Amino acid sequence: MLKSTFMFVGMIVVGALLGSVLGQFIGLMFPDGSIHRIFANEITAGLQPTRLDLRVIDLTLGCIFKFNFTSVVGVVASAFLFRAIFK
Repeated sequence: MLKSTFMFVGMIVVGALLGSVLGQFIGLMFPDGSIHRIFANEITAGLQPTRLDLRVIDLTLGCIFKFNFTSVVGVVASAFLFRAIFK
């Protein structure tokens, strides 16, 4: 069960990365216009890095997600692929 969970998370991350790279590539191929806006624009969500200094330990916490159209498509495609492989 734990192995399949790690495999699922890994496939989702790889799908998001491949989709993001594909979106940036399409954005470079079409520098102006609606195609560029659809594929290359990103939506950013998350927590900006925050520093907590406790004199003994200094912690920096934060997590930012950047999504574009193709990264979402990559996540959905990798989820379907995972389901087809490990059914």
